[in-house]
Amino acid sequence: MSAQSNVSRTVIAIIAALVMSTVTVGAAVGPAQALANPAQVTINA
Repeated sequence: MSAQSNVSRTVIAIIAALVMSTVTVGAAVGPAQALANPAQVTINA
């Protein structure tokens, strides 16, 4: 029982880390793309 709980916590921790890294990368890349391609952002907006 404790082993299954430990595995579940590990899986949840991995998923949480992936979500946080995805959000962090998105937050970092978004403004960078906006600065690199202002014309494209204006057209898409």
